[in-house]
Amino acid sequence: MPIDHRADIAAEVRAEMSRQNKTQDDLAAVLGLSQQTISPRLRGLRSFRAEELKLVAEWLKVPVAQFTSPVQQGAA
Repeated sequence: MPIDHRADIAAEVRAEMSRQNKTQDDLAAVLGLSQQTISPRLRGLRSFRAEELKLVAEWLKVPVAQFTSPVQQGAA
């Protein structure tokens, strides 16, 4: 069974958003989704799609690997 890293990725996204004083509503606007759709992703209950993570990284001006690197290190 594959390991589920949704919560780890969500925590990294939330942490970077917090550092940059960005809100769920800001993220929802960037992704063209509602805040109600974004909330489960930021809580790790639903996965971010790859293209969503790419957009989030571009918006926050960080590499996508910033969200997945802790996951990759933990899997090693």
